[in-house]
Parts: sequence; C-alpha cells; structure tokens
Amino acid sequence: MEIRQRPCDVEGVTLLALDGGLDYTNTGQFIEKMYQLMDEGCCCVVLDLTRLTYMSSWGLASLVRVHHHYAARGARIAFANLHSAVATLLQISRLDRLFSLYPTVEAALASASKCAKPEQP
Repeated sequence: MEIRQRPCDVEGVTLLALDGGLDYTNTGQFIEKMYQLMDEGCCCVVLDLTRLTYMSSWGLASLVRVHHHYAARGARIAFANLHSAVATLLQISRLDRLFSLYPTVEAALASASKCAKPEQP
C-alpha cells in the first residue's frame, strides 16, 4: 500500500490517498502515519479510498483504532470514494455506521471544513 498526501485547499484538513491493499503487512505504517498527523496538530483527515482495492480484518481493525484515537481527541476522519468491495466490507461489518463515509472527496472536504480544533490530551 502507498499513502500519498494530496494537495488540499481546506485549512486544517489533510487529504491522504491510500493505494493498494490494507492488511497485516502495512497497517503499522498506516497507523503510524495517522498518529504522526495527530501529533502535528492535524484535526481532520480525509482519506481518499478510490484506489484502495483490498482490506483485510487487520485493515478494518486499524481503521477502528485510528478512528477512536482521533475521536477521543476531538478530531475526525472522513472516508471518501470507497471502492465497491471496500464499501461492502464496511457494510457487512456495520462499520459504515461508525465512520463518516462520503461518495466523493469534495463532499468529504465540505464536511471536514467544519472540523473544530482537537482537544489537547
């Protein structure tokens, strides 16, 4: 999996694109990147999942872990452009009820622009 930071015009929002698959071989890299962003003061991340083609149970667990880490600090993560297989997996696992899912990056960015600054631990 490759994590690419994309240009974003919304202040306080980081836009990341995940390419490939999210599984046990790279969840550590993903979690580390997301925690690093939080440590740098990022209060909102939009994940563009257009090119995320595969997600294992390890990948699901990493999404939940990162979501809770952000939520506990008043920050948020928005998911955009879910691939049909990934969207189905989130629906089956009922995680679509936990996460903020958006059909496009633009919709996710519009919602993310309302993010408040995270609380300091």
